[in-house]
Amino acid sequence: MAKQTFIIGRAGELKLYDDTVSRRHAALEIEDGAMFLRDLDSRNGTYEIRDKVLVPFAGGAIERDQVFAFGECVRSVTQLLDMVAEHGGDLGGLDAPPVADPAAFDVTVVGLEVAPRPRLSAGDIIALLDHVDAAVSAGETLEDACREVGINVQRYERWCREHGASPGDRGRNDDDVRRENERLRKLVADLSLEREALKEALAKAAAKDARAAAAPPISLVRDGQS
Repeated sequence: MAKQTFIIGRAGELKLYDDTVSRRHAALEIEDGAMFLRDLDSRNGTYEIRDKVLVPFAGGAIERDQVFAFGECVRSVTQLLDMVAEHGGDLGGLDAPPVADPAAFDVTVVGLEVAPRPRLSAGDIIALLDHVDAAVSAGETLEDACREVGINVQRYERWCREHGASPGDRGRNDDDVRRENERLRKLVADLSLEREALKEALAKAAAKDARAAAAPPISLVRDGQS
């Protein structure tokens, strides 16, 4: 079969809507039952998530069980193939039955078991930052420590601005996020209860109206005449 190329990115055939993803971030190529992925000089890079680190990936052959981060947007190869099928692409020789649950793929990021999802979580990023800080405290340079986990110093500094410059700050930020998530969960639960109560009240009102509409007409009889 002829080689098919699908652009991954905010403006590609395989769209990833994330501000860390370039418009044309990477290319997925399918030819004769083989798959290849290559980065298109993206702003934030393409990485394979492997062995507890983000491994920079410039290009090469790929398999179904691999998981990649495009910037901070995470996708398994199986998920990319699902996107190809949704786009109407011909998988050609890649017609083996898909994995039952693509989200069941587990990858390890700095000791955390995470399933492929829209993007790296705050917990994943904080774990990477803590790993870098520990390496620097042990005597490594910041550049070397960042390189070990597959990021550059600019990304480290941006993540520090977003999540805290020290483990203590990150811990407080993480606590704030957990409290906010708990508040939002409670709010959603309360709204769900209110919605169910409203639905029940509307159902009762509708039933009452239906009974009233179905009731026989009432006639008054006086002196033998209606």
